[in-house]
Amino acid sequence: MDDLRDIAHFVEVARTRNFSQAAARLGVPSSTLSRRIAELEAGLGTQLLVRTTRRVDLTEAGALFLSRCKEIVEAARGARAELSELTRRPRGTLRVSMTPDFGTTFLAPVIAAFSTSHPEITLHLDLNPRRADIMAEGIDVAIRIGLPAEPYLFARKLITARRGLYASPAYLAEMGEPQAPQDLGRHRCLSVSTGEPAPWVLHKGEQTEEVVVHGPVLANAPGMVLRLAAAGLGIAAADEVMAANYRDRGDLLPVMPDWSIRPVPVYAVTATKVHPVKTRLFLEFVQKALKGFGVTE
Repeated sequence: MDDLRDIAHFVEVARTRNFSQAAARLGVPSSTLSRRIAELEAGLGTQLLVRTTRRVDLTEAGALFLSRCKEIVEAARGARAELSELTRRPRGTLRVSMTPDFGTTFLAPVIAAFSTSHPEITLHLDLNPRRADIMAEGIDVAIRIGLPAEPYLFARKLITARRGLYASPAYLAEMGEPQAPQDLGRHRCLSVSTGEPAPWVLHKGEQTEEVVVHGPVLANAPGMVLRLAAAGLGIAAADEVMAANYRDRGDLLPVMPDWSIRPVPVYAVTATKVHPVKTRLFLEFVQKALKGFGVTE
């Protein structure tokens, strides 16, 4: 940066042919400007300017150097102007990774609103149940359920999603409605998991109950679990927001509404701690919007 600054100083002196005028335009003392040019000449091993009491002239080497440096300085100024414009009006491509269920249920309306607000930002969405390799795949933001295991990534907590129990009216008519957590042991319970099913941990005020549950299906997609529950297969533990449409249509009813499943934290994961403007705007937009979906921090 010092070299580029010295080049810009040299170009200004060459344009004005006067150290005092150049110093005034650059906002630096004349003595500092003279010293920086002398150091630039020493570093290049050649004289660029011929100084007299009345004016400053270019040497042959100085004229050649100026013809190249003017392009460099103009390119740098243009890049800075573009960056300033980008800061005011963010644009470019933003690559976002998320699971299909979370993306379509939580983020589809948020993304639509964000895209409308920032039409010069193009969103490339990677909806995949697997965890994308952020650095290898050039992902700007990954929305993940639970804290990422990779220690070299940076995680920003967006929200904590509340969860409850849901079943279809047909299932409850057939099997009856559980009244307490321990009653779940005799029900078909549908779990979301990528491995062995874990016990359900339920909360009611200060009370906590851990229940070992069993069911005919284990799936790694919450959307599938909800669809199976709506089809009458069993009781599902699901995010309140994801279950909202089923509840509104009457396909699912809340089960033991006084009890809730342990909430799930949702993080935005990035490869760097300092974000470009477009990334920061997206993160702030998503976090603000999700608060309106009935989820808590």
